[in-house]
Amino acid sequence: MLRKEVPYLKLIYISIILLSLVLIFPFQVIAHDTNVFLKGGSFFSSQATLDESYLYLYFPTASDTGFPEWGTPYGIDTSPAAIFDVADLDSGIGTTTQLRQRVFEMITDDYIEFNVSVSMSTSDPSPTDNRWQVVAIGSDSEIYGGNLYGAAQAVDIGDADSQDYARVYAESFLNEFGGAGGALAGTSSTLERWATAIAETTSHEAAHNYGAGHDDSAPVPASVEDDTNNHIMATGSTGLTGEQRASFDRHFSDTTYSLLGYNLGLNIDTLLNWDFINPNDKDAHTLQMKILSEAASLTIGLFYDGIYSPWVDPIIKRLGTTTETFQGNIYNVFELEFNTDRNWLNGADGVAPPGVYFHTGASFIESDAILVRETILLDSGGNELPLSPRIYGFDPSATLDLTTGDFSLTIFNSEVADKPFILRDFDIQLLPRMADINTMVAGAELTDRFGIPIVTNTTKGITQDVEITDKYSIKIANLLDERFVDFIYVDCEKTDSEKGEFPYCPEGSAISLFPSTYVYVIATIVDPNATYWDLNEAKFVTGELESQIFYQFSGFIPDFNDNGLDDLLDIREGRSADENENGVPDEAEPSTAPIPLFETLSSIVLVSILVLINRRKK
Repeated sequence: MLRKEVPYLKLIYISIILLSLVLIFPFQVIAHDTNVFLKGGSFFSSQATLDESYLYLYFPTASDTGFPEWGTPYGIDTSPAAIFDVADLDSGIGTTTQLRQRVFEMITDDYIEFNVSVSMSTSDPSPTDNRWQVVAIGSDSEIYGGNLYGAAQAVDIGDADSQDYARVYAESFLNEFGGAGGALAGTSSTLERWATAIAETTSHEAAHNYGAGHDDSAPVPASVEDDTNNHIMATGSTGLTGEQRASFDRHFSDTTYSLLGYNLGLNIDTLLNWDFINPNDKDAHTLQMKILSEAASLTIGLFYDGIYSPWVDPIIKRLGTTTETFQGNIYNVFELEFNTDRNWLNGADGVAPPGVYFHTGASFIESDAILVRETILLDSGGNELPLSPRIYGFDPSATLDLTTGDFSLTIFNSEVADKPFILRDFDIQLLPRMADINTMVAGAELTDRFGIPIVTNTTKGITQDVEITDKYSIKIANLLDERFVDFIYVDCEKTDSEKGEFPYCPEGSAISLFPSTYVYVIATIVDPNATYWDLNEAKFVTGELESQIFYQFSGFIPDFNDNGLDDLLDIREGRSADENENGVPDEAEPSTAPIPLFETLSSIVLVSILVLINRRKK
């Protein structure tokens, strides 16, 4: 008969064998690298990785009783979705089709910089996309303490509900502003003014469902930002008048723009401009640039078309299946070409004369990082000129140090190590919205595409000249830095003091991208031993030649614990600890030293043996 203790003896023997193996074959678990690759990596959540959101503008041609009803608690009707017919407003301004089209164009322009596809329909869109919103626009009216122009389902903080509805009541404008002397009466009743009132209200209601509130219309205090009522989220309680509703082509405030950039994603990820000098003694008619990217294809979004460039309408093409390895990474190879003539300041159309400064730039809609490796200038016959501007670039492997929370950008030398260059200046500007690529020029005031000055926060990346033979990293920000937008909404009463305003009660945290919606850097570079044509001396000289790079890129959502949520919110809301207060969730931090696995297993085995022997004795 077997004794019950025998299994314990077997376990002891197994433990001894395991201990022997560990002692013979010791090994370690290696700690994580403290620096993590960001652009294109898996340790962050980029706004560019969000699914595209589809905004459907629904202009019913028949009453739609199937449209959702959510207004009953407030005494309003959101269903049925009423017919949209210009005859209900003012048949003298044009056709229903014309009014629909102009409303569509204005709303598309409002959302063009975000990851939103706007379309219109005269029947129920019945979307099947992952992220969508349907706004039904009818020529009916509604009352909520006064004429109500629109209603969204919620101020959806973080766009947590990715499928929403909203309503717009176009006839309410007629009831409020269509009387004698009104903003939409008499000669003031035009198709453009009606379209403006309807379109900006539609964009307003859609933005509620994307997470924006009325308070977000306010300009940043003590800044250059324009007035509240120029902004889409303005409303009656902010002093928005009927005339402003009908005549102002409003835009999103810096605060709203930053929120939408976080919640929806941005259409443009990277913008690059360059200052060059033609170093040859002959005219340059074409500029070609070699671009490296992991993207399968690249599409130009915007390009510089100001007075300092001899060319417009650049084109980009992939060079077959060619790949190139740079700093250990394999990239596809593209050619960016500027050769379409334009009138410009410093020479004949489409010609960069010898020794003359010129400026170029382009952006790409893909989220993949790009790397500029070399430039080539061509003559009028398409032949390569002997000299080309020396290129300097930014390494796409921007890094974040998980031990300190520092976010850095690397500038690299594309030439061989025996041709160093000098980094003379490096300005960092954190932007709440995208700067117009045409203002990314030396000495220019940064503005958005409307020409409105942008609120900036400028710091110096370096304090003295730095000689660079390979690459050099510069700190941009730290995870503990305050975000441009960081609101915490607490419980509130669902009331509004202003008549005709639908009540909303948002809850949760509304934040912007890290370190900002866009980051803009200007690097001044000096080639200490450049050979170039000196325009004043009319001969080739060798010496210092200064150029500048203008680089704008979008922020991102830190998600280093890979749970799909912003690390800032994980720490704030208690899902993650941050004992050393560096902005990195503790579970995402690298080990500070290698973990000696053989010591750990040895301890486990020895303890197991002691326990089993003790049981054996008992």
